Amino acid sequence: MDRLIETTLWKYLRENCLPQNCEVVYTDDENLFDAGILDSAGILTFVCFIEEGFNLKIPDEDLLPEYFSSVASIAAYIRANTANPSITTMPGA
Repeated sequence: MDRLIETTLWKYLRENCLPQNCEVVYTDDENLFDAGILDSAGILTFVCFIEEGFNLKIPDEDLLPEYFSSVASIAAYIRANTANPSITTMPGA
């Protein structure tokens, strides 16, 4: 499976949400809130990044933990809601 979406999401999280030189290895299924990677303010900027980077409008009713708690769930949401997620314009990709 193409991991471009997951790679792009992790790149954003490493650059914007984790301490510099963080050596902790996280899995795609890691709960981003429980791990302290995202908080209520951080998710807002992350959602903006996702909307811009994947040319996707995320309705408020979709901002649910089952869609946005882990990189795996976010990537699945992006794949399910974009026509061709592997070729969208992604910042920093």
